[in-house]
Amino acid sequence: MAAQARETDALVLNCTEHGESDVIVTLFCQDVGRLTAIAKGAKKSKRRFVNKLELFSFLHITYELKANRSLAFFADAELHTSFLRLRQNLELYSVASVIREFLLIGVRENEPDTHIFRLSLWALHSLDRQQPPMTILALFLIRFYDYVGYRPDLQTCAQCSSLITSEHRYSFDTASGRIVCSACNPHLKKGLPLSHGTIKMLRSAQDLPLERLHRLKISGSILHEAISLLQGYGNQLFQRDVVSWKIARKFLRR
Repeated sequence: MAAQARETDALVLNCTEHGESDVIVTLFCQDVGRLTAIAKGAKKSKRRFVNKLELFSFLHITYELKANRSLAFFADAELHTSFLRLRQNLELYSVASVIREFLLIGVRENEPDTHIFRLSLWALHSLDRQQPPMTILALFLIRFYDYVGYRPDLQTCAQCSSLITSEHRYSFDTASGRIVCSACNPHLKKGLPLSHGTIKMLRSAQDLPLERLHRLKISGSILHEAISLLQGYGNQLFQRDVVSWKIARKFLRR
């Protein structure tokens, strides 16, 4: 039975050369989640794929997938947005690479997720408009963890259930995804230290509509605490290091 042509919007997450002229492309698709497809003759293409298979590119693709095949046939692509600035600026590239790596880890085949797809586009567009990169990364991750089912609980102390107030200091337990107050954790010896301001900002980021998320301004110690929490929590969730953090963190230290 012949495969039926399908169309969807997609983000390019990875490209690998295959043979003399082909490319294997990993995509995050709006309609089907993660998709791995072979672009036949892509390295020699003068029309179908030229300048379209760069990392982070936002495409409208046509592909075919047979029932007994795990690898789709990538037939054609139209470029929506190239996000060229992300490949020209090292800081933007490093932050976009962290986002890309989390998508490769967290997005599954045949599991479309409109929320994550819209969030990813929002983050890449924001970076391309040169909004503060580490702020965009922090906002992306707090929502991403929510959408994959691991929303950090930032409402009450995990041990005494008291509400979060400015009267206490707090720490974040990456194993449970919850915070503990200084009354239950004297001297904050366990977990990642968190100020009330950081907690308040992260709670706002969890609940604001996506189109208003850019209004949150994060800097200084709040940004440092937020990034440390989000990096540590991600390592705990996925039980692996995200390699792209190494370069991205250098820009936070600056």
